[in-house]
Amino acid sequence: MAKPLIHKHYTRILTQWPLDLLRPTVSFQKSIQHRIDHRLTSSPSSSTNPADHVVANGAQATIPTPKIFDEKGELEQVNVLYSFLENRYSKKVSGKSEP
Repeated sequence: MAKPLIHKHYTRILTQWPLDLLRPTVSFQKSIQHRIDHRLTSSPSSSTNPADHVVANGAQATIPTPKIFDEKGELEQVNVLYSFLENRYSKKVSGKSEP
């Protein structure tokens, strides 16, 4: 239920985020879209498949399982992005609001 709401917030942020004219090859929007694709659209799978266990140099290594969706953490990240988008920090420092 929360994933569609968080996805909506991320999409809104991406549409309002300004383009970086100094670094046109670096796209913040692409990096956030990548995060959305991996964190919100992929479902966690269990690592019980024997093929997921790799033995190298006699030591067994297990492929890490994907993180479980953390609604509170994602909402905190969305709030931080909104704070940058709305320029809240410069308003607090300067003590004045922009028109």
